[in-house]
Amino acid sequence: MKVCQLKYIDSMQFMNSSLASLTKNLGNNYPITTEYFKKQSYSSEQISLAYHKGIFPHEYIDSHDQFKETELPLIHEFHSILEDDQDQDQAIYKNGDA
Repeated sequence: MKVCQLKYIDSMQFMNSSLASLTKNLGNNYPITTEYFKKQSYSSEQISLAYHKGIFPHEYIDSHDQFKETELPLIHEFHSILEDDQDQDQAIYKNGDA
């Protein structure tokens, strides 16, 4: 699917597993990156979230104008009918400044 100059692709088409599964396997394999984030004053929770699949309000986006918004949508807009991981969604939303 293409919206303006953004092209959305399904990562399952060219990866051997889902993006969520692949990011769960990252663990602490990136000590240099983790140290960099620590020096930038990111919290341990923010660093941990950086190694997970992000969230995107798919059902919320229904026009090109929404890509120009400069603030996060309301938290309930991030709920997906495809996935139900509200704990992870809320943690990422609360750390949206990361």
